[in-house]
Amino acid sequence: MRKAERIQKRILCLIALFYIMGSVLYAQSDSLMLSLSIQQADEQTLLEMARLRNIASVETDVLRQALLDYHDLELYPIALEQDVSQQYQMTIVQADTLSTDADSSLVQLEGNVVVSFKLQGETKEKKLSAQKMLIDLDHTMLSAQGSVTYEDPQIDSALQKVDGTIITLDWSSSSLFIKGATTQSEKTNSEEQKVTLYTSGSQITYAGKTTSLSYSDGWIGTKKVDPLSSIRAKKLQFLPGGDLMVQSASLQMGRVPVFWTPFFLFPGNRMVGNPAMGFASERGMFVSTTFELFGSNPKLQEANSSSFASLLASSNNQALFPDGPIYSDRSSGSGLQNWAKGNGSYLSLMADAYELAGLHTALNGQISLLNKKLTIGTHDSLALYVEGKELVAEYADAPRLRYYGEHLLKLDTTYADVSLEFPYYSDPKVKRLYANRLTAFSFDAPLGKAQEFPLDFASDITSYTWKLTSSFKLPKTVLSPYLSSLTITSLSAQARWDWQKQDGEYRYLLKKVILPELQMNMEGSLFSFTAPLASDDIEQEQQTSLELPPLLPKAYEIGVSSTPKSSPTTERNLSLTYSIDQKLTHSVTETTTALDWQDDAYLYTFTKGSFILSASPHSQMLKLSQELIPQLSIVEDQSKNVFYNQEVQLFSVTKAELPILGLSYTLSQRLYRFQETQTRSTGTSEVLIATNEEEYAFTKDTVTIHQVKIEKAITLGFGTFTPSITANMYPVTQSLLPRLLYTNGPVSISLSFRWTEVAGVLQKDALFGQVKYARPAWTFQVDANYDLTTIHQRALDALSLQQSMSASFFKKAVKISQNVSYIALSTQNVQDWVEQLTFKAEVPSLSFTYTMQGQVHDLHSQKMIATISAKKLSFRVWKRRVELTLGLDTSFNFHFIDRYASSLDVVGSLGFSIAEFLDCSLSVKSSNTGFFRYYDDQGSFSLPLLWEDLLRSFDMTGDGRYHTQFNLSSISFDLVHYLGDWSLNCKYTGSVVLSNNQYNWVPTVSVFLTWNTIPELNVEEKWTQSNQEWIRTQAT
Repeated sequence: MRKAERIQKRILCLIALFYIMGSVLYAQSDSLMLSLSIQQADEQTLLEMARLRNIASVETDVLRQALLDYHDLELYPIALEQDVSQQYQMTIVQADTLSTDADSSLVQLEGNVVVSFKLQGETKEKKLSAQKMLIDLDHTMLSAQGSVTYEDPQIDSALQKVDGTIITLDWSSSSLFIKGATTQSEKTNSEEQKVTLYTSGSQITYAGKTTSLSYSDGWIGTKKVDPLSSIRAKKLQFLPGGDLMVQSASLQMGRVPVFWTPFFLFPGNRMVGNPAMGFASERGMFVSTTFELFGSNPKLQEANSSSFASLLASSNNQALFPDGPIYSDRSSGSGLQNWAKGNGSYLSLMADAYELAGLHTALNGQISLLNKKLTIGTHDSLALYVEGKELVAEYADAPRLRYYGEHLLKLDTTYADVSLEFPYYSDPKVKRLYANRLTAFSFDAPLGKAQEFPLDFASDITSYTWKLTSSFKLPKTVLSPYLSSLTITSLSAQARWDWQKQDGEYRYLLKKVILPELQMNMEGSLFSFTAPLASDDIEQEQQTSLELPPLLPKAYEIGVSSTPKSSPTTERNLSLTYSIDQKLTHSVTETTTALDWQDDAYLYTFTKGSFILSASPHSQMLKLSQELIPQLSIVEDQSKNVFYNQEVQLFSVTKAELPILGLSYTLSQRLYRFQETQTRSTGTSEVLIATNEEEYAFTKDTVTIHQVKIEKAITLGFGTFTPSITANMYPVTQSLLPRLLYTNGPVSISLSFRWTEVAGVLQKDALFGQVKYARPAWTFQVDANYDLTTIHQRALDALSLQQSMSASFFKKAVKISQNVSYIALSTQNVQDWVEQLTFKAEVPSLSFTYTMQGQVHDLHSQKMIATISAKKLSFRVWKRRVELTLGLDTSFNFHFIDRYASSLDVVGSLGFSIAEFLDCSLSVKSSNTGFFRYYDDQGSFSLPLLWEDLLRSFDMTGDGRYHTQFNLSSISFDLVHYLGDWSLNCKYTGSVVLSNNQYNWVPTVSVFLTWNTIPELNVEEKWTQSNQEWIRTQAT
């Protein structure tokens, strides 16, 4: 291999080249190289070339054309460039023979020639292979002949791989002149399908600096030889960004043209205004435009663009800016554009014209300020609806002037969050009509296909709400710790509007107002004193060294030391803390014909405080706390007779604890309550006021908790014992509960004995026990309760048990569990009663549950539940080209006792495919709630009756499907037959639709033929059955 690396000198004058190698150059067989040499020659070179050919000397341009005519050549449009110094690297990878001249830069290669080259700054090499090749190193030009293949991974267009007969290349500017070539490129259409595009032409010209590609007598297809379908044109020109300009073009099936146009420009670039147009739609003929005044609207998604736009579009991910009639990836936009790009702001102007929906204009935008902490969103639409009415007397009517707006203001900071939503609408259907719009050019529009609009907004807006929500948090200030936290959790206001009829006209009426709704909290500490206590029980052992042989190096000395051992941290403290919670709701809800702030007002306020005094002279010896909780609640509802209710209460919670002994004491009680109610007197304006005041009393009504508990853990070598005694004391119902807990690893055992007050005396109540063993793969637990309050005939009758067990195997792929609830004597006086015995097994995609009930010796089946959830099971045969897929999601609930409660729900799918030939799929959704009909005269469940009913559900020719308990709610059958470039699609769908308060089965059949390269190019026929009549939709 030979490598040449030089500083490129673009010399427009080729005098030296022609004098030194004139005989070789003029005798070259490459007409494209000769044409290029004549085009780039200066005046002196042209005169010398004319002299050698006995051509008279004339003006330079005339002489240049005379030389071209002499050799029967054409003038190729190349932009002559200034002298630019640029470093390049060329590698001759392979060649059978190589010849060169030491006095020139020409190199001639023959036989299986392969060369690669790249310019300075490029990471990927261009590669060219041919049988013959002439290279001019000084001028970065070459000419190749015979089985030529050119690959350039840097080019982002239809030109990624080229096969031709003759190629002339200027590799510094990527300018190509090709005879009889076919290009190849890998693209992805809008269906996310990989497509290989082949583009061929008798002559191809590629200008690398402008990235434009021109084909003469060209065609585009997905097969290199004899494509089944193609686009053919006298001239194909790919412009920068993916625009395609065709002249005298036709769409052909084989060699038969099915569509012809004299001229067509298909925009691969995104056009300013984002025009979308169509001639057939539910809104008639339409034109929609969206102008981005500044910024980039994220709602203008390319997902709505056609497949051809996806095939032609550049893969450049740089930001696009308006540049004349199109968007381009220029280095930067204006100052406003750069500001909008930096903070995500945008403003768009929309203008639409619909044949059946009138004229529509809208302004949509989002402004972000203060480093995106403040966001302002706005959308205002105004439409002139031709079919509108002056008076909206019916729900389905619409006014002539229609409008809607949606505004949002959002502030998000560290200490404050505010959100304001302010929508408004002229009628419930206005947004569904005008917000579902197209924003990208579609290829099917000029072909006359009926276009479908998006369905992002499918519901009527029968009510809307103005809403203001906010929250605030006071930063820590010098008031800390006296005021450590002040938070407004929620401060909001709302106004709800409903679409209703009033005075013979529909309009939005104000129905409810909430002003305001408040939740806030304030916390702090009036004083807090804490001091650590010195500990005298710290033990420290001196570091020692083991005695080692004297010859052992010191590095082997082993130090033995013990870390300091100390008791838990102890301290003394005294503190007084407080917290205040406030809730407030003030609203008005319409109860008559209009809001009345006097008669419909509602006010609710709730204030709760907490003051805690805590003291501890020694945190391990004694802890004391006293909490006072005052509460004030007011409810005022003017729509009721008892319109005012006020309640004031004061609660107290006292706690004492001796941690060293595990002893604690708790007393919770109400100290004071005052109530006031106000009632309107019927027939008069008099207000009756009633009050009730309760003084402190140590009774069961005021005391909620009065308890003493002692609990202390004792650790031994074989486990931990935790004995405890809990006593509830007067005035609450007295009880005593001693308990002993033993734990050792996964095992825990507890036993407790409860005594409860009966007629002022503690009586034995119940015994409780629990045994538990817990491991990740296996758990077992038994809970026992023995009633001591009643004397039974059998000692066992007082016992009740709850037992559960679960186990998992193979990394939890298989799970089994069991639960049983046993009562020795039920409430119906049945002995040895099993309330519920449940077995459950689970494996991937399958679950089975079986439940039984009855006496131990006479258990009866209660319920069986089986579920199958196999989303997609795949089986492949014949070199994995034939695939069968199964999907099943089934739930079967069978009740053995209540035959009316059994049900079956099935969602199944079946698929069959042969690679590159056929795809077939069937999906069904069905349910059955009539299992009570499958019982014979003896009351036994009959499987033959079930199978007979199942067969009737598949009777599509007779009336059997109308007399079955299997209710088919939907079915879908799809068949796709691949025909090379095209695919034949057959589809049947049916579903139950509610119409006019009746359920009807509505089937739909459609057949359409689609070009896989551009799915929008299709022929479709569709039929839908309505009222026992098949209706054919418009063919496209």
